[in-house]
Amino acid sequence: MRPHCFFLALFALLVSLVSATTTNNVPGTWKPIDSIDLISTEIGEWAVSEYNNNATNKLVFEKLISSEITFVSGTLYLLVVAAKGESLPNPTGNYRASVHDRDGAPRELIAFFKIEAVENNIQ
Repeated sequence: MRPHCFFLALFALLVSLVSATTTNNVPGTWKPIDSIDLISTEIGEWAVSEYNNNATNKLVFEKLISSEITFVSGTLYLLVVAAKGESLPNPTGNYRASVHDRDGAPRELIAFFKIEAVENNIQ
């Protein structure tokens, strides 16, 4: 009877190890990225540039504040970027951008909007 207990305990341990290692790459799970990541910074610059293609008030990218990533039919980035008006003396504002990057398809700007003061908890 002892071998059964041993195998049951071993099985429980293996199941917990497998579930702990696979939850890191579950599609739809957001993971923070280091803000100095060059790829995220480049995507933040691209998002501001893409926003400028359809905007009357152009923005100038200043820096990446935060970034998160998930994997859904490619890579989905959720970024907060600091940008200011190109020709206006307005102070820097924070903007949230969602970018979908898929292999073999053009990068897509899904959303880009200014974060209001209530939501803006970044100093």
